[in-house]
Amino acid sequence: MTGTGRDHTFQEIRPVQSLHAPAFEFAEVAGLGDFTEHDRRLEELAREAAASAASETALVLAPPVAALLEMSLDLGSDDEDLLEDARANAAAQEYELAVDLLTEYLGAHPEHQEGRYLHAYCLYHLDAPRQLEALRILRPLREESLADDGLRERIRDLRRELRRRLTPAEVTAYTQSAHRDPRGALARVEAFVELAPEEGTLSYLLALGQAREGDLERALETAERGAAQADTDREQVASLARRLLLVLLAPQVAPAVSAFKTGDLDRARRELARMDPRWRHSVVVADFDAYLAVLPARVDPRTPPPAPRLPADRTDDLYSLIADADGQVAAQLMRAGQAEHAERLLAPMLALVPRFPWLNFLYAACLYRLLRDPDRAASCARIALRDPTLTQAGELLEAIRSWQEASLVNPVVDEYVAAMESVRGAVSVERLAALRLRLTELERVLPALSSAVHSETGIRIVRELGQAVGQRLTEVADAMLVGGLYEKYDRVMSTAKGGIRDAGQAAGLGRLLDGLAAEIKAVRKGAAKSTGAQVDELAALVATRRAEVEKVTRGIEVSALVRRFNALAEQLSDPLARLRPEPPAVVRSRLSRILDDARSLRRGAKRTLDARDQALLDELIGTISGMLR
Repeated sequence: MTGTGRDHTFQEIRPVQSLHAPAFEFAEVAGLGDFTEHDRRLEELAREAAASAASETALVLAPPVAALLEMSLDLGSDDEDLLEDARANAAAQEYELAVDLLTEYLGAHPEHQEGRYLHAYCLYHLDAPRQLEALRILRPLREESLADDGLRERIRDLRRELRRRLTPAEVTAYTQSAHRDPRGALARVEAFVELAPEEGTLSYLLALGQAREGDLERALETAERGAAQADTDREQVASLARRLLLVLLAPQVAPAVSAFKTGDLDRARRELARMDPRWRHSVVVADFDAYLAVLPARVDPRTPPPAPRLPADRTDDLYSLIADADGQVAAQLMRAGQAEHAERLLAPMLALVPRFPWLNFLYAACLYRLLRDPDRAASCARIALRDPTLTQAGELLEAIRSWQEASLVNPVVDEYVAAMESVRGAVSVERLAALRLRLTELERVLPALSSAVHSETGIRIVRELGQAVGQRLTEVADAMLVGGLYEKYDRVMSTAKGGIRDAGQAAGLGRLLDGLAAEIKAVRKGAAKSTGAQVDELAALVATRRAEVEKVTRGIEVSALVRRFNALAEQLSDPLARLRPEPPAVVRSRLSRILDDARSLRRGAKRTLDARDQALLDELIGTISGMLR
């Protein structure tokens, strides 16, 4: 009889999910000289103009009659009747008659401010072409000195209402003809901007159109004038003016920038001094020269220079002047799928302009594409967020944060999977102990990992990983306990290899199995559901082996009784024993003891004797009983 130990395998478990960084598609990023936004902005303005026309609500500008009558026109005696009639017609809303009278009057007094205002006011109440004429009449009044504050306010209100009414139509006309007749469309919008310089949106569109046509200097003049005079979209026009200036300056400062990149600051300043005065005195060139002046005489290109001590917008302009051309090349490389080349170009440039949002955006996108240095990529993406025109910066930062989390989470998940793979199939207590050690190490790092993740997916995966590790540790503990019992069972049964030779050996094996059965019973009370079946199976196996030992023991006892009987029979049949025969009483006593032992065994081992031993025992009892009659 030999032991039959069992292999132990873990139940199938749902694998813990890895964290995957989302895909990020690098879109077109406009540089300083890219004016393709003209068409996009044109579409936006067309929609806005349509919505404005659909929701147009007239502003009530009609002043009280008293306001017209109180105008101090100082007409002179010859024109007093003419103006009185114009006033009366305007007050009665007879605007055509009032216009005729005012036209006649202004022929004699063309510079009269109140008269011109009243003329424009009456035209405003007529059709659209007359309203455009009203805006043209009011245009000089915008620049003239006005002694009457009330008149100034009325002129401003009337101009604002005329612009509100006329601008959508001008935008619509431009959008309809910009592609068919770009020069004609630009000429018309330029004429309107001359009448309404407060319309920064149209100044912006006009400057963009001029830039797209290649007339950068004229576009710059338009944008700078619009930024100075506009009361709508002023910041957008000013930003465009800065861009246009930087584009025009780029070839002028290229020699100085080249010298700066190589660390030759003296030559860089000499190159700036040689520039055309028209460009040399611009703010950004002056900032560049001042920045060069505070740097050491020669900068090591490998050592990042200190940041300029300038406001953020002027720092960005300076950085654009230095690095925009390199950024354009890097963007083209990125779009061509050459992120490795782009990264090698951007890395040294970023050392020169470390706070430049656009270059930081490009570098972050490169690192993300290359899956390299997630912390540096996140830092660059955060800098890029400063520039609201980099619309993909937020999306890129979120992708990088997911990537950062993946770089922290996935190695831990991989270690968990590898640990579980190490016990796939048959295992031993030693392998389970090694697994428990690996899982315990994982459990120690989970709190820090949980603190490092912030995305919803990352938090969920770390939570699931913690739950899985906890469950596996519980299962390992149970499996080690069950495995220990099985190994103990195998050791117990190994003592019976080659069979049981005598009753002493059988009794010893029985005691060992009884002890193991008691231990199994104690373990079963606290066993988890997942291991309870294995414990029950082992208990049944031990019980079976114990029953087998009992049968073997009874068989040995039967064999011993038969040997005693045979030994007595041989002794009595020995020829020499006949010379000295045992007294009949002694023989009878010996047979009686064998019979008593046989009957006792028969009564106590009815269920533990196999058929052969039981038949042999019954035969022995019958033989001895017959002899004793």
